Amino acid sequence: MMAAVITVGLIFGLGSAVAVKAASTPAPHDTRCPAISQAPGCEILLIVDTDGTVDVKGDPSVGPSGGDDTLVGIVNDSRQAVHAVTVTEPGSDLAGFDGGGICGRDHGSWAGSADCPFGSTGYEGPGTSFVTDPSLPDSTQIDFTNGLAAGKSAYFSLKGALTSARFTAVKGALDFTVSGALPVLPSSSQDTHATYPDSACSTDKLNQYEEEAKLVETYFTTENAPDAATLLEHFLDGSGTPVNFPSGSALSQQLLSNSQFQALNSSAQRALVDALNQGENRVRLAQPPLQKISLNLPNDLEYSFGGTQGLQVSGTGRLVNGHYTGTLTYTIQDSYGFSTNDHFVGNIGDRMRYLQTNCGAPQNSEGALWFPDSVTIDVPFSLAAGVQ
Repeated sequence: MMAAVITVGLIFGLGSAVAVKAASTPAPHDTRCPAISQAPGCEILLIVDTDGTVDVKGDPSVGPSGGDDTLVGIVNDSRQAVHAVTVTEPGSDLAGFDGGGICGRDHGSWAGSADCPFGSTGYEGPGTSFVTDPSLPDSTQIDFTNGLAAGKSAYFSLKGALTSARFTAVKGALDFTVSGALPVLPSSSQDTHATYPDSACSTDKLNQYEEEAKLVETYFTTENAPDAATLLEHFLDGSGTPVNFPSGSALSQQLLSNSQFQALNSSAQRALVDALNQGENRVRLAQPPLQKISLNLPNDLEYSFGGTQGLQVSGTGRLVNGHYTGTLTYTIQDSYGFSTNDHFVGNIGDRMRYLQTNCGAPQNSEGALWFPDSVTIDVPFSLAAGVQ
């Protein structure tokens, strides 16, 4: 029996998380690997059982398949195809392929050697390929062409004497992407004069309401809400161009500390790691966990947005030492305009709606006009991979 505990991560097309059994004593010299150099069979054999668990067998009597390389076999006794195995061992440099492997150097004649090489590194076996990254020398992903079908086996080699290696239990690729969106739907805050073409604009009300709006801008400034003042001014100038507050801005920092956003982010990360553990490497989040949130705190964020109408999330990450590590980028979206229910700071909301629908575009090209606004925030993550 091998001295170290070995666990194995598998990527399945379907199915639940894979449990890992304790290492067991193998039948010596398993012939699912050919005899290569000092290795008369598999030094490490991975068996996917019918119940979805993984039985790991190591044979310490088997020597290296060449130099100090390790010959690894896998047999799929389950009912579904296995698409990849991801191996990580800190300090091993197991992805530092150096011209060895089962097809590298001179290992003599062995069953299958006439078809060498099976890949660019010399470490691949038939129907296998590696996904590596120079920045991750201790990790590699072994892909099986078209999946390793039920009842089939495969073999490959890894650099180094890995008899004491730990194969981290993960069901995910080295690299992955994240996406998701809730669209901004039409709302009454997007109304313009075109929605109410019979509305007339009183010059007296236009001047009066614009002066009152300037007083509200001053109020926002005194309330330490400068971005709310900026948005109101942009609404009044009538350009209608989008406004985004980038990650790192004051509004972005307020959003990071908002309890509703924190709950949203936690739910999204749980859904992300669940999908990665199921073998997905292009994760698309939907509703739930994505959801609209209200920002009802008396600060610049609340005065600027009040609530959200849409949401986009994107991200990238990779598997590093047993953790899915990366960054999620959220963009909270809204439409800055005034509906019939807006009454902030007295009845100023009703008056801003008058400027928007009675005096705004297209009747008055310089009149008040709604516009899309958003705030973006980057959230780094490091999520433990493997069987949950």
